[in-house]
Amino acid sequence: MLRRLIAEGYDLGEDNPITDILAAHTAGTPEDDTEAGDALIHALIAAGGQDEEWLTTAQLTDAHAKITTEQYLEWTADLPADLREAMVDAWGPAPGTLFVNDAGELVLATLRAGNIVILIQPPRGFGENPIAIYHDPDLAPSHHYLAAYRWLEHGFGADAIVHLGKHGSLEWLPGKNAAPSASCGPDAALGSLPLIYPFLVNDPGEGAQAKRRAHALIVDHLIPPMARAESYGDITKLELLMDEHANIAAMDPAKLPAIRGEIWALMRAAEMHRDLGLDERPDDEEFDDFLLHVDGWLCEIKDAQIRDGLHILGDAPAGEGRVNLVLSILRAAQVWGGVGNAVPGLRSALGLSPDAPTHEVDRVETQARALVQAMEDAGWDPAAAASLHEDPAVRTVLRFAAEQVVPRLSRTTDELDAVLHALDGGFIPAGPSGSPLRGLVNVLPTGRNFYTVDPRAVPPAGLGDRAGDG
Repeated sequence: MLRRLIAEGYDLGEDNPITDILAAHTAGTPEDDTEAGDALIHALIAAGGQDEEWLTTAQLTDAHAKITTEQYLEWTADLPADLREAMVDAWGPAPGTLFVNDAGELVLATLRAGNIVILIQPPRGFGENPIAIYHDPDLAPSHHYLAAYRWLEHGFGADAIVHLGKHGSLEWLPGKNAAPSASCGPDAALGSLPLIYPFLVNDPGEGAQAKRRAHALIVDHLIPPMARAESYGDITKLELLMDEHANIAAMDPAKLPAIRGEIWALMRAAEMHRDLGLDERPDDEEFDDFLLHVDGWLCEIKDAQIRDGLHILGDAPAGEGRVNLVLSILRAAQVWGGVGNAVPGLRSALGLSPDAPTHEVDRVETQARALVQAMEDAGWDPAAAASLHEDPAVRTVLRFAAEQVVPRLSRTTDELDAVLHALDGGFIPAGPSGSPLRGLVNVLPTGRNFYTVDPRAVPPAGLGDRAGDG
């Protein structure tokens, strides 16, 4: 985003920590971007971070942004009396004691580059249970918390704020759930500053909170890269032992007690038996049924879709990452044109039943991956589907991926475009929200201002009455 801001003509100044980091990482590769991100994080930590326990006296004294008590009182003079009293009751008279240096100044850990400033959102939780305080509906924001946002508007002179990361604590500050007033925490912190909020497309519930309570403009972004969990370590060893058990059962049953002992010993050592709700080894008469249960459990673990990294705002999936994500998306039957199951899931089209054993799931998954990889190799030409499989249902799924899924994923670049357009005061089109892994390809492309309820999915008026009559 910083590079894009420079390209769009934003002034980031010269010879500052941010421009120095960008100048040292110009390769444009994912690895280089990762190194630049790590350097930026460490620069923020060096500036003081937002963890009071690790702040040094030097960091408090040399902080880049300092707010005197006089400035803080001037910037918060418009606070309603009830909110001011709640803050004093919780945190003492201004400026409080959190992040205050020996001169009595509130300090902020910031990195400034020309007309851009980067800072970590002020901490909300303190004490013995900081996580619980994050969502405390009654605890007023600290003086330091409010000072940070007021400094952005009055001290730094920001024209807009971009919140990066889901989710922050601003939208969860005390106050009304709807139609907030000046006494509500989010409104008191933000004031009239526009808030642009890149937000995960599959979390409309918490995104709606930011829209409703913090007047956020949502720019939705893609889910992280996905991959099949597969097996590893002790799980792989267990699979091998189960295969050996099957072979022994067919060829040399006399050795079954020994292999069953090995299976149970491995599961106990790896604490797998707890996941299955067992404390004692099943009897020999029950062991085969037990192994069927284990096989289903292993299948669930191996077949689970897991995150395979982090999404980079504005980066469209490509190569292996795109193959993995498309494969994950095509697992589900698609809701398309307002019709459920309009396009079958790829594995279902290949004949996989919901209760298939592990080896069958693995076989069909391998076949599905080969088909998706072949489409990738063909440049996602829809016509290529006809030569890859003879089943019409499978061809339909592959054409759908080529005509709808991949083109929409390629527009993930809209995310950064939308953030920059919002900073220009432009209109961001609305779009539906939800998980593209659950048959909702219509939530793509990302980069839109999502809404939480898709009117096309709402049952028409009177449907309930008709259902009741039936």
